[in-house]
Amino acid sequence: MKEIDLSLPSKFMDACVAKDKDEALRLVKLMAEQANFTLKAELDALDFAAGSLSSEYRLPIQIMINELRNYEA
Repeated sequence: MKEIDLSLPSKFMDACVAKDKDEALRLVKLMAEQANFTLKAELDALDFAAGSLSSEYRLPIQIMINELRNYEA
């Protein structure tokens, strides 16, 4: 069984705040692989989870998720 890296969501959040699109994409792909999700499903889950964060983090994450969806489309 593969080990799951629980630090990936916080690293993704940091990459979103730093506006590092390449790092955010790399991390979301890793998270999707670990959860056995499609990229779209992982982005949907992250978007839903971001709704419970303060606007300081929610807005950069939602903007990055929209950029990643457009980039991957």
